[in-house]
Amino acid sequence: MHIYSRVGTVEGLIFLLLALSVSFSTSSCTIDPSKKDSKNAADFIRPKETDLVRIADTVWEATKYAVFADAKLNNKYHTIYLRLRDTLGKPINDKSLDFYPEMSMGRMKHGGPFEPPIALGEGWYSSRMVFIMADIPQMGTGWQLHTIRSHGRIKDTLAIKIPVTAAATMRTMSSGTRDDSRVFISCLLPDSVKQGKHPIRFLMNKMDGHHFPVLDHYVIKLKTTMPAMGQESLGNAAAESTGNGYYEGTVNFSMPGRWEVIVELWKAGKKSNQDDIKYLIQVN
Repeated sequence: MHIYSRVGTVEGLIFLLLALSVSFSTSSCTIDPSKKDSKNAADFIRPKETDLVRIADTVWEATKYAVFADAKLNNKYHTIYLRLRDTLGKPINDKSLDFYPEMSMGRMKHGGPFEPPIALGEGWYSSRMVFIMADIPQMGTGWQLHTIRSHGRIKDTLAIKIPVTAAATMRTMSSGTRDDSRVFISCLLPDSVKQGKHPIRFLMNKMDGHHFPVLDHYVIKLKTTMPAMGQESLGNAAAESTGNGYYEGTVNFSMPGRWEVIVELWKAGKKSNQDDIKYLIQVN
């Protein structure tokens, strides 16, 4: 599996995009439920439409395309769902279907993190992806979901506009490292949690040209601090690799308030990150 990712401050991100001038393409294909590999059974469960946010829809070549998400799209990690139906409302199951995110900034284009789509049945497909920056209206079309369907040797591509706004709290950071150049770390913890211990997950990638392969050979050490009170909380457990770029650990928030999760990237017994990495969390 390949996942592509990059985030930092908006200013730093734009600078990096200008340097890359990436023209993004994909060669992934829809994952069939019969070939789950390392996927969990829950990944193949069709969602309830009432639990999702409808993002966009269009009709093209006698097919109705509807895009949904787990929440309103911000520049962060999301699960995207695509539903295909014919003009009579009958589900379309297409094993050739593929889709990926791309941002158009006028003459420049760049991608974002994504996993190959999973076929959920009844015309539904899903993919996890990270939108690495918000739309900038004065700099082109913005984010689009590019869908690809094959007919023999012919491939048709449809670009569906999907609005992405700025997240209230940054959830993907970047840092230089000793061994892997610049890496990108997405925190999957919600902006707000209850007091106590919580599992915390991360997605980690390195920058390799304009590809961003996953990294699985780190330990992510965690420290939880409450700056307003000048205190730390004990009971954290470092995040260990669970495969495909994901890491899972434990954080403890001992009282309500505004907390910081401070991250250190360790590899081969040595601290690797060269920049500070911290995520803000509101604890209730």
